[in-house]
Amino acid sequence: MKVKELIEILQDCDPDTDINVLLHLPNRPYGGGILEPIHTVKPIVDQDTNKVNYFIDTGIGEEGRFQAYMDEKEGKKPDK
Repeated sequence: MKVKELIEILQDCDPDTDINVLLHLPNRPYGGGILEPIHTVKPIVDQDTNKVNYFIDTGIGEEGRFQAYMDEKEGKKPDK
């Protein structure tokens, strides 16, 4: 999907609605999964083609990062 195609789709959405990413669970027989909030969208460079792509990051998989996001969402103060 191109960015302009995504923008066209999002223009029809309520701007105050949350967008989540569906992470498929392999053991669910009907394609189920869990919805995770988007942490950030990052540019990445394909080193083979030298083209910039974008990555939707949920923060899952990086130690402490997703928990920090959830703490912020719940209004908890970060440990310093």
